[in-house]
Amino acid sequence: MAAIAQTQSWATEAAAQLAARISSPLQRRTTVSLDLQSLATLAPAESSSFRSALQEELRKAGLEVAAQPELRLKVTVSENQRGLLFVAESLAGENKQVAFLPWPTPARTEAKPRTRIDAQPMFQQLEPVLDILLTDGSQTMLALSPTKISTYRLSNGKWGFAGVASIATSRPPGRDPRGRLEMNQNGFHAYLPGTSCTGAIQADVKLNCMPGDEPWPVNPRDPGLSVRWVSDRNLLESDGVRNRFFTAAGPLFSFVDGRVQDRTGENIPGTDAWGSDLAAIENSCGANQIVIAAKAGTSADHDEIQAYELANGAATASSAPVSLSGSVSALWPAETSGQATLVTRNSKTGNYEVSRLRVACAE
Repeated sequence: MAAIAQTQSWATEAAAQLAARISSPLQRRTTVSLDLQSLATLAPAESSSFRSALQEELRKAGLEVAAQPELRLKVTVSENQRGLLFVAESLAGENKQVAFLPWPTPARTEAKPRTRIDAQPMFQQLEPVLDILLTDGSQTMLALSPTKISTYRLSNGKWGFAGVASIATSRPPGRDPRGRLEMNQNGFHAYLPGTSCTGAIQADVKLNCMPGDEPWPVNPRDPGLSVRWVSDRNLLESDGVRNRFFTAAGPLFSFVDGRVQDRTGENIPGTDAWGSDLAAIENSCGANQIVIAAKAGTSADHDEIQAYELANGAATASSAPVSLSGSVSALWPAETSGQATLVTRNSKTGNYEVSRLRVACAE
């Protein structure tokens, strides 16, 4: 509680001073939009507290944050050896005003992780794996590749190859292929850009594939949001969402421009370090939803994932980051509650390694 109060204190003080410098040359009741970008090593809770405080201080100064503003306000937070530097750019047409506010680096206390990510390796292969699906009480596994679905069965704790069914597509797979497997009442669905297949799990997998991009729920246990592939692209779209996106996780969307926003286009504090791969899963350790996110800006030789809690319109890290053997190629919520499927491409072997992720309570 002391750390939270300390964060709120410096955030409120800095926001009040910056709001005064922004508002001094402006008329009262000017409507503004607020875009906050953090280039400093601020924790998600610090960024969220500062953003909330700045909105409140702008309101006190007579400015109104609106969806269709008269003035666009962009605030960038950077950092050097002397501390933080807030730069506020006010843009109205071709007119631009800039306000600066240096600020001492806030004292920080390390918060203990509330959760941890446990990874269970499943299998690996040289061909890309787009998604997996466990059926038959987790005794049978389907693995989706760009041109086929392979079946594996569990025996003595190991997955053994049991068969394969080819996917009939009218066009060859694109670069960086993606795909999704979903259960249905009679078997399963496979969704690839430009092709949708239904299948039944019998002695052998039987597939019926048709051209087209059918909608499917992004989370198997939350049918409220349906998405569909953009034909010949590895991007998604959905009714009610203005732009195309890479993936969705609960109420959040990872858009093509690298931003993580909600359905209305509002930026989500605490997501600045996220990459484009996200998966929302249930939280067995609390009431807030969990999102597992890959880190932004990592190389093909190295990637990281981390669990975040969503609360009060912001994301806060709840686990320590987990280092991976290569880059993330797929991250989906699993058919089992509280789990996600992770596929990475090992930078040394070139194999696609499939794991099941669980978020457990930290001890």
